[in-house]
Formats: sequence, structure tokens, C-alpha cells
Amino acid sequence: MTDTFLQEQWYAAALSNEVTAEAPFARTVCGEDIVFFRSPAGDLRALEDRCAHRYAPLSLGAVEDGRLRCQYHGMLFDHTGQCVEVPGQDTAPEAARIKSYSAAESDGWVWVWIGRGVPRPVSDIPSLPYFDSGEWSGFQKYFHVKGAAQLFVDNLLDLSHLAFTHKESIGSASSKDAAPEMEFTVEGNMVRGRRYIYGVEPGPFIAGWGGFTGLIDRCSDYIWRPPSVMEIESKFMDATKKITVKVINPITPETETTSHFWMGWARDFRLDEDDLTEQAVVENTQVIMEDVEMIEAQQKVITARGELKPIPIQADRALMAVRTILKRLHEENNRQAAE
Repeated sequence: MTDTFLQEQWYAAALSNEVTAEAPFARTVCGEDIVFFRSPAGDLRALEDRCAHRYAPLSLGAVEDGRLRCQYHGMLFDHTGQCVEVPGQDTAPEAARIKSYSAAESDGWVWVWIGRGVPRPVSDIPSLPYFDSGEWSGFQKYFHVKGAAQLFVDNLLDLSHLAFTHKESIGSASSKDAAPEMEFTVEGNMVRGRRYIYGVEPGPFIAGWGGFTGLIDRCSDYIWRPPSVMEIESKFMDATKKITVKVINPITPETETTSHFWMGWARDFRLDEDDLTEQAVVENTQVIMEDVEMIEAQQKVITARGELKPIPIQADRALMAVRTILKRLHEENNRQAAE
């Protein structure tokens, strides 16, 4: 494990439906190769993705009654990481043990604890109850990004890019959409922000969702929580109607230059229209890929040029506040590790 990544944190690792009792599920989180699976009762399990014998990935093996069988020589590991069976032997070596991880489930995501210390309570995982509720309708989708996780966090904290990166989808070319004005506050380890825009074109996708034919007002509220979870609520309204969309984005480092990104999108209107959900999946995939294209291009420049020092602008104020919190949390982790 490298201190490049913020430790002592719960990180999103998968969608709940990706982890089953039938087959192992592999994912690299903060540089650590982890295999996820379930017991027959559905309880989550997470182990280091290597056999203690010759380091074959256990994710190539099989789940057997809530335990993992290595595909190479058949060694069987329980949920604690202890080898409990070696074919052809009466006993398994006590030293044949691998690391186990604390894992939890919340609101359609699987989370894993990355750190040296005792995990914080599962209740510390952000509550995002929009995908199993009669008041909201939407979807959750995964994206792999060839760019550092923090680049995506920076992207989501700066709504002024909508006028340029997303002018064909959820933004507009209006100078109002490019304005950096945003209220934000720092509350402990959390940053809250709000951005109002009045009398702006709604953007093609938003016009379709709400049936808007003219200018609208738009209010976006966001919350950033460490290590890298964004929750954005956007209200779009004209004189006769208002719609609200929730966008949930857990972002997890895979390596220093690649990341896992999830979009959760939920609406409070036209709840029973499955065709609208299908349409929103396609349209929001376009929105995310507009960002991914930019972020992956940024990463190529950074990788080629080495350490760079960006010149901040007004739109970066919330971004800089988040980076200040992350710097402090890294320093706290380093002090605890040295004690």
C-alpha cells in the first residue's frame, strides 16, 4: 500500500449486483488487488487477490460455500484469509494466510476499508438513498477512467466547464453558464457548494427531460465528502414547472493514473417512464464520456510532462478548499502511521 492514496477511508469498490456468491469479482482499489465474493447468505467477503502458495490470483478461482478455491493447486481460503484446505494434505499450513478486508454495502454500492486501523463505523459511509425509493427513479453505472481520481473530483467541483465541455448535452454556450460564481462552505471535512443561474438556455438533454421550451433558472447544490464522493442536486425550473435530478459520483483510485467512476442518476419526475430511464442512461453516458475524454487527455499531458503547477482561476476556489482538506487528512494519516 502506498501513501499516495488517502488511507483510513471507505472507498466504493463495486455495484452491489456485481458481487455474487457464484463467482469472485476482482478490483484494484488504491493500488491493492482485492477479490470480492459472498457467502450463501449474501454476506460480503473481501480478500487479497493472491494465493499464499504461488501468488495465483484467487479471482481466477471459484467460490465454494462462501470460501475461495484457488484455480492453480486447489487451496481453499475462508473469509478471514486463512487457508483451510490443501488437496493431498491432511492439514493446511498455519502460515498460509492472506489479508482480509472489511467490506460493507450501502445504497447499491459495495465499499471497502483501505487503511491500517480499525474501520470507522459503516454509518460513516455517505447515505445515498435514491436508488431504492418510491420518490426517485434512475440508474447506477460504472466507468473505468485512464486518469487520476482527483482529476475527476476537480472536474465535478467546477461547474463552469458545463458551457464548454457539455454544450451539446447538459450545458449551454451562454456566458452565464460559464460564470464561476459559486457559494461554498467548509464544514469540517466536508465542502458544500451552491450555484444559481437565472434565465439560461436549458441544454438539449435538460430541455427534453423537463419539456422546457424557453429559458430556465437552474440551481445546483453539491456536497463533497472524503475521500472522493460527490453528491449533486440540480433543480431546473421555469414559470410553470420544476424538475430535480440527483447525480451521485463515488470516485475511487485504481492506480495513481487510473480510477473507478460511478454515476448514480435519479429524478423526481416521470417516475414510471422506463423509456425515460433508458434515454437518460444513453444521454448521461454521453455526458460522462465528454468528461472522460478531457480527463484522459489531461492525464496524458501530466504523465508526459511530470509535475506541473496549475494556475488557479476563480472557478477553482472550491477545488482548492477540497485539496486543503485532503492535504490535512494525508498529514494526519502520516502522523498516525509514524506513532
